[in-house]
Amino acid sequence: MKRKLLIVFLFLPIFLLSQESSNVKLSTGVDFVSSYNWRAIDFGNSPAIQPYLGLSAFGFDFTIWGSHSIMANEVINEKKVAFTEIDLILRYSQTFDFGTLYTEMVDFYYPFMGEKFSNYKGVEDGVSKGAHWINLAVGYQGSETFPLSLKVDFGILNDVDNNIYIEAGYTFDVNKMPLNIFMGLAKGKDKSDLYGIEDSKIALINCGFGTSKEIKITDNFSLPISTQLITNPYASKVFLVFKVSL
Repeated sequence: MKRKLLIVFLFLPIFLLSQESSNVKLSTGVDFVSSYNWRAIDFGNSPAIQPYLGLSAFGFDFTIWGSHSIMANEVINEKKVAFTEIDLILRYSQTFDFGTLYTEMVDFYYPFMGEKFSNYKGVEDGVSKGAHWINLAVGYQGSETFPLSLKVDFGILNDVDNNIYIEAGYTFDVNKMPLNIFMGLAKGKDKSDLYGIEDSKIALINCGFGTSKEIKITDNFSLPISTQLITNPYASKVFLVFKVSL
């Protein structure tokens, strides 16, 4: 299983790069966020820099994405370190008249924990032993006339409970500005505290809304910004996250 995952993540980008250059697209950029919030979970308790590098061809998208906290708020071996994360994201999508269907595999790796990148161990004796957590998802992104999004996500490697997460979103215009509303549910179990659910039940853990706009700097350059209000009704937590993209 682990070798097959490594082959997928390493071989496919090489294959895409070997194709005709007209079929391959490269992308890069960086976001600056007031805090790194994922599914109403705050990682690092700090503003963060989030760069990415992408490669696309023939319906495949391979992205290397990272988050690097500005402040050192995590404690590893009695020392404070900055939270860091590097994700390998592989997606295959097909677009139809009714929208886009996709499947996605995400490999989460956390360098600040001090584990070697080559450590692809899984769960042993009910405990996560590896340095990587891998999730598999299927999703739908609606068309402009029906801007609904759906996603179902499963933990398939190094996840004690194989957590299940389901999210739905919808975007509409308010005075020519987009407003995105979203709602996420998770299935909890006794062993894992990933989503903070104490027992085996479905809980509403991530919902809120956000908007975005572009600030015109010059005739040829605009600065995208966005803000999200994120809540976790189950844990009674609220977050307000601001992002600038380059």
